Amino acid sequence: MSHTFYPSTDSASNNLRVESLAALSATLTITDAVSPAQIGWEIVEDAVKKDKFPISRLLVRGFLCTPFLAYAAALSALLATQGWPTAAAGLIFPVGYIMLATLGLEMATGSFSVMPIGMYAGRIKPWRVVRNWTWTLLGNLAGGLFFAWLFWFSLTKGGTTAPSGVLITLAHLAEKKASYLEYGHLGWLAAVGMGVLCNWLVSLAPIMAKASRSVPGKVMLIWLPLSTFFALGFEHTVVNMFVFPVGILSGANVSLYDWWIWNQIPVTIGNIIGALAFNAGLWYYTHKDV
Repeated sequence: MSHTFYPSTDSASNNLRVESLAALSATLTITDAVSPAQIGWEIVEDAVKKDKFPISRLLVRGFLCTPFLAYAAALSALLATQGWPTAAAGLIFPVGYIMLATLGLEMATGSFSVMPIGMYAGRIKPWRVVRNWTWTLLGNLAGGLFFAWLFWFSLTKGGTTAPSGVLITLAHLAEKKASYLEYGHLGWLAAVGMGVLCNWLVSLAPIMAKASRSVPGKVMLIWLPLSTFFALGFEHTVVNMFVFPVGILSGANVSLYDWWIWNQIPVTIGNIIGALAFNAGLWYYTHKDV
């Protein structure tokens, strides 16, 4: 005996089916965009998680972070060596941050905005913010020093050949980054300003990445502030933890004093101000109660 299916003519039953399908569709639909207020809440939760990291985790993740930035900086320098305009070469730089962010590593300049947001939300004590920054910076520095030596050692065949190509470009870059000393106290303040301009952008990367749920969306959003900062030549304390050591090893006319007093210290101060005032401060303040 055959059976033939006929659609129900019961309007109530049909309406129930339509409503059920609509509810199912709404459940399965994932909205990629995230509101600024929701971003702020998620950043607070990230800060709380970071606050619980033991010192060993901050050091190891900080150590592993800098080499990825160094790879990207070296790639940009190589492209400049091969004739690319420096601004165009800088547009490639975000590949380094995307790799380290995907791997869950720790970059101090990102924590300069993330951790204070947790503090402003009342979830983290100020001294814990300083703790996170200190150990992350030390890990970043160790990673930068190690990778700079490994990069120089490998390209010069253990120091048996003279630096050339990308190493010379990086040496010239280190000299340029130390040139603030030629302008005295105004040059030192300019280095602070270049740090502010840098991290107003860079510390947005972990914030803007929260605006999308998808990996392609996150990559695009990260690319915007990072490519802009590097192409404009602003000063990033973690990148400089690679550029100066490898530049000095490659013959740059820069001393340790020049590196730290005329770049690393003022740039770090500027990076903190840029993140703390504009992103963790003003941006978060405008959205925290929305």
